[in-house]
Amino acid sequence: MCCASCQLRICILPVAIALLAACNSSTPAAEEEEFDEQGQGVFILNEGNYQAGNSTLSYYDPHSRQVENGVFLRANGRKLGDTGQSITIHGQTAYIAVENSGIIWAIDTETFRVKGQLEASGPNHIINPRYIYVQDKEKAYVTDLYSPYINIFNPTTLAPLGSIPTGQATTYGYSNTERIVPYGSTLFVNCWCYSQNILVVDSRQDVVADSIVLGSWQPKSMLMDCHDKLWVITDGGYGTEESSFGDNVPHLYRIDAATRRIESDEPLETDEASVEIAINPSRDTLYIINNDIYRMAISESHVPVRPFIEAPRDLKGRRHKLYGLSVNPHNGDIYMADAVDYQQSGVVYRYSSEGQLIDQFRVGINPNGFAFK
Repeated sequence: MCCASCQLRICILPVAIALLAACNSSTPAAEEEEFDEQGQGVFILNEGNYQAGNSTLSYYDPHSRQVENGVFLRANGRKLGDTGQSITIHGQTAYIAVENSGIIWAIDTETFRVKGQLEASGPNHIINPRYIYVQDKEKAYVTDLYSPYINIFNPTTLAPLGSIPTGQATTYGYSNTERIVPYGSTLFVNCWCYSQNILVVDSRQDVVADSIVLGSWQPKSMLMDCHDKLWVITDGGYGTEESSFGDNVPHLYRIDAATRRIESDEPLETDEASVEIAINPSRDTLYIINNDIYRMAISESHVPVRPFIEAPRDLKGRRHKLYGLSVNPHNGDIYMADAVDYQQSGVVYRYSSEGQLIDQFRVGINPNGFAFK
């Protein structure tokens, strides 16, 4: 299955939508604090537990090594919502997709105050927003877990601008679109849940122009390297209860963005559902979560046998759950999110580009995403 709670989500989706107004109430719940965080910093989005409404936002200053937890609540007097999925920065605005609450927040990157919000209601096809790609100050795209549309909105006003029908068949309630990677006027969009597809979207006409079909199930993460090669990692349909989906074997693909031809396909070994890829600032080196973290030059033909950074282990020798990975585009520092056991406060580890531990600190429950300003 595409996520630990997917089958449960299908059953409760109508209830979740019916409760949306209550979940996203704009009534302040606490006193508001003043923040003025200028200069470089790192936002950490903590997903929380599904249906618990305990998503939070943390902020880390890499120079002082100080972390502030719960800054969305503290700055706005209201909760972030249920299941924080992703965070994206464009200019001085951070956009946060809160999946199960069906809301996109826009906040100021220095004060953390809400500048606007877009909800799953009115003239849009948003149900459970996943990832946001801001093309410019007038146009942004958001993918979705359930909706068979990629929605378009104005990132300045947060007004809906339309939607792109994906034409995907619904499988077990899902018509999922996930990450968006730009290449000229083309947008590559992977379809994670019960799919093998990468959609090719023409951003000039806002239509699905083509698709790339992989041999492995559930493409989970993608990025573009310095030679315009699209790298895609799948989870292989990890943990699915339906025998017709996947073999639980993740694959790493390299695809030529211009020709859309699959150039390499490497099966990986894993015993966890969490796989992820990130890239360094010069876009010539990949970092891969596959139980541990591996480093691979884009010129290499295979993922190295030995891990670059090993996942922390508990007293019984069991690996912690690596839940997020990102690289600071300014200096190449590596940020690794450790969910520990999915119930307690997670840990973020900061490493140098050479794998030396610089810092570690506690954040919220299930840290899953980073954004650098």
